[in-house]
Amino acid sequence: MQVLNKHIFTTLLTLFLGCVSYAQDFQFTAATSHRTVKTGDRFKIEFKGSGDFTNFKAPNLSNFRVLSGPNQSTNMSWINGKTSSNVSYSYILMAVKEGEFTIGPAVAAFNGKAYKTNTLKIKVTKGVAVQQGGNQGNTSSQKTNVSDDLYIKASVNKTRVYQGEQIIATYKLYTRVNISGNELVKNADLNGFWSQEIDIGQSQWTEEVVGGYRWQVATIRKIVLFPQRSGKLEIDPLSMNFTVQRRASGRGQSVFDQFFGRYENVEYQLKSKPIKINVLPHPQPEPEGFSGAVGKMDMVVDVSTNEVKANEAINIKVKISGKGNVNLVDQPTMKFPSDFETYDPKVKENIKTTVNGVSGSIEYDYLIIPRHAGKFNIDPVVFSYFNPATKKYKTITSEPIQLNVLKGDGSATNVSFSSSNKEDIELLGEDIRYIHTLPVKITHSNTPFYNSWKFYLLLLIAPLLFVLAFIFRNKIRAANSDIIGIKKKKASKVASKLLTAAKESLAANNKNEFYEAISKALFGYIGDKLNIEVSELNQSNIKEKLTTINVTENTITDLIETIELCDMARFAPVAVSEQEVYDKAESIINKIEDEV
Repeated sequence: MQVLNKHIFTTLLTLFLGCVSYAQDFQFTAATSHRTVKTGDRFKIEFKGSGDFTNFKAPNLSNFRVLSGPNQSTNMSWINGKTSSNVSYSYILMAVKEGEFTIGPAVAAFNGKAYKTNTLKIKVTKGVAVQQGGNQGNTSSQKTNVSDDLYIKASVNKTRVYQGEQIIATYKLYTRVNISGNELVKNADLNGFWSQEIDIGQSQWTEEVVGGYRWQVATIRKIVLFPQRSGKLEIDPLSMNFTVQRRASGRGQSVFDQFFGRYENVEYQLKSKPIKINVLPHPQPEPEGFSGAVGKMDMVVDVSTNEVKANEAINIKVKISGKGNVNLVDQPTMKFPSDFETYDPKVKENIKTTVNGVSGSIEYDYLIIPRHAGKFNIDPVVFSYFNPATKKYKTITSEPIQLNVLKGDGSATNVSFSSSNKEDIELLGEDIRYIHTLPVKITHSNTPFYNSWKFYLLLLIAPLLFVLAFIFRNKIRAANSDIIGIKKKKASKVASKLLTAAKESLAANNKNEFYEAISKALFGYIGDKLNIEVSELNQSNIKEKLTTINVTENTITDLIETIELCDMARFAPVAVSEQEVYDKAESIINKIEDEV
């Protein structure tokens, strides 16, 4: 019993000391990119912990303007088989007034214990004048108090619409000062909407009188929105930075400056207020052929011919045109006889987006080929749409399509049609050979092949060809048996395929797959080139093997750094472009090939 108690006491003591040691290893620090800045300058502060902490509480940042944050990032690493993670919270701040300021400590919890960071001292000297209160916004139809001389007005032509009905949103800039620069901070989020940008070209300035003052006005953005679901939706604010010129105050100016006037740059950050949209559902019940088309539309069905021979092609075109969500209209449903050969339709769009909204047409061109003679009826095409102006559905039904298919004579050999999903049809009458109806001529050769010089030459060549084939087969077998040699020869080709896959991931903006493919390409290439098993692929082993085959130290260093960078980038952002990583990986493989 005493031995058992002693064992329990030892175990608890070990766990306690381990926890204490682990807690002592946790570090929680604060850092800044600049200790001294000027008004109008941006700088970064970061609070970093050497573990996965919780309950983060930022210090008071009211002496600065918060441009971005908190931005959380996590960096994971593996050292000697142990996993560790660093968590950080960062802010992008702007200095708005002169003086010396202290940013207090941030607070966080780790393993049930509270930790504080160190404080940061920031000295702000005179720079550009920064307007105070620049984080406020304005409503969609009236000015706010961001500035007395500059604001953004967001408006829509409708705030109560049906699902799928188009809305036109307009963003205008009102100013009474000279603007010397601008920067888009954040576009308006359009969650729940399908959007189409309207090309407004170069912004044209006009004059408007608002509140008894004359303003310069320019349209900075115009978009068409189609709500994709019913309910209460919201268009989030558009956020921009502007730099304007203001006359400097007379205090501290020379007589020359006071007489002629001196100007200084002032920065504003402006936001439009969010716009609330009430989206009504479509009335029930929905008619046959309705698939979400909303607007004012029309449908026309055209048949190339109503009488053909068997195995000849017929084109049926269904054209839907009008104003509304034409580009979101689903393909109309058509039912064809079972013995008709049919193909996916060619789709032709002619849609324009203007200041009046979206309008145009979409045409579906069906190709059908009747294989047997007879009279056939194709059911009418039914298309329904909802007109929000009348608040009613309208159903358009085409006439039934009647086809008279005559008996084929085998002459329809030139049918040709291009489809997006099937190969072109060419020489339809020759895909299966028809019975030859023309007279057959039979000819006899005057020179027999047997006992000719060609016959005996072939007898002499046959054994030689057999011997050559036997030797060639043995060489192929010997080459294939050298697995290590094959891997070395094909190492660069395999790596090239993986680099191509990485390039495709980069084009698709899939960064995780990109870095994984680069890492696989480098590890796979080294493993095949040096005949190293996957389980033995580590940095020290790779470095040792490459040194023995006279690869330069710079190339080895670049390889190790790129592998580490790929591993790091899969879990945390890195300050390097993906194209640079791709070019560097490709260059490393080429260098090793040249040096070896």
